[in-house]
Amino acid sequence: MKKLILTIILAVAAVSAYAADDVKNDTIPVNNSQIVKIVEDESVNSKGNKTTKFYFLYNGELIQASRHVVESYNLCKKHDAKCRLAVVVNKKTNRKRIILN
Repeated sequence: MKKLILTIILAVAAVSAYAADDVKNDTIPVNNSQIVKIVEDESVNSKGNKTTKFYFLYNGELIQASRHVVESYNLCKKHDAKCRLAVVVNKKTNRKRIILN
């Protein structure tokens, strides 16, 4: 009897673990035609060193990106190649950043 109850509980737990959630997708593909421009912002960090931050102006929002992503995007534009980018949304802070997909 104990084995039967344990088996039923494990089966229900396994089914509920694979059930579809209503969680919003946190990785969204980027439409490259909606990227207006790339912004390079120079600032000074706490040690006094100059740093450069990179942003894409996408759908009217400044979204942070890395130097590598910006260089890859510019290389793809230069050679008329497709560049697969995605926006990653942090679920806790709703902060967005653009990555290579």
